[in-house]
Amino acid sequence: MKNKKISSNRLALLSALTVFTTLAFTSCTEKNGDRPKDRPVAVRAMKPIMTDMQNRLSYVGTVHANREVRVIAQVQGTVVKLPKPAGAAIQIGELVAEIDVPDLRANAERLTAERDYWCRRQESDQRLVQAEALPAEQAEASLRACRSAKAALAEVEARLAKAKEHSPIAGKVLAWLAEPGQHVMPGQPILLLGDNNLEIHVEVVEEDLRRGIQISTPAQVRDWQGNEFQSKVVEVAPVTSGAARTFTVEMPMPSPDNHRENLRIGASMRVDFILAANRSALAVPVEAIIRQGDKTHVFLIRQERARKQEVTTGIEQEGLVEVLFLWNQDDLVAVSNLGSLKDSVEVFPVEIEYARQ
Repeated sequence: MKNKKISSNRLALLSALTVFTTLAFTSCTEKNGDRPKDRPVAVRAMKPIMTDMQNRLSYVGTVHANREVRVIAQVQGTVVKLPKPAGAAIQIGELVAEIDVPDLRANAERLTAERDYWCRRQESDQRLVQAEALPAEQAEASLRACRSAKAALAEVEARLAKAKEHSPIAGKVLAWLAEPGQHVMPGQPILLLGDNNLEIHVEVVEEDLRRGIQISTPAQVRDWQGNEFQSKVVEVAPVTSGAARTFTVEMPMPSPDNHRENLRIGASMRVDFILAANRSALAVPVEAIIRQGDKTHVFLIRQERARKQEVTTGIEQEGLVEVLFLWNQDDLVAVSNLGSLKDSVEVFPVEIEYARQ
């Protein structure tokens, strides 16, 4: 029993010595400054870049003729000729449609015969009056009949002339709205014509109008061949159109003549509205930005330590964000592992080059 008590006392003494030794060693280590340090945070970093920045809104627009004209039937009849197919070029005054009107032609023939008869009769009566072989009243009656027949014939001929439709503009035939052999009534559309001046229509949502799309807003236009043109907004519809409640925005299509032939009415165009632009702006990748409430900052890398730097952000474009702060031309900006960074923490930076998206 006595031996067991001695063993227990020895175990207690050994445990106390172990604890004391550990505390003493830890204390000496801390006093001697030999405490293990935290490893540096590895980050990818790059220098901010100077570049032109633009705040854009992208849409798809549609090519339209600046002036579109519907050719309307002015007489009742049958379409017998549409000499120009859709897409064909036309000149002012060129025949674009002809309607057969047999009733009018029959009336014209009858009235021509009546005019010839009464006018010849009037000439004969006038000679007889001069020879005192006929009363003057009879010659006056034939003169009135001649004039009436002429007037009636002129009216029918004017209506006959309306059976041939001529183009009021120089441009293209956009569409046939009737077919040869089709019976048409007065007021019925036959053709749709468009002039050579082209424009682009874009359906824009109301929110983007509030963001800055308005008359004179510049735009960059790109066609399906990759050709780019500069234009600007010339008109914004005052009312919405369609079920989507969008507003039609119009702009001219200033394409060179050698591209104009390849542009089709109804073709789609990529349209970038430019709401703001800054030349030679200082920019960093989007992933370098940290937002905390109403504060925005980045981490600069200086002498292998992270330095928290508040910035003001501006235009965002193609993965870059414009930033405003006093840059010393040397500091890098951290673009990875930001969650592990804090002010003055030691870092291991790996410098990279920015690849534009």
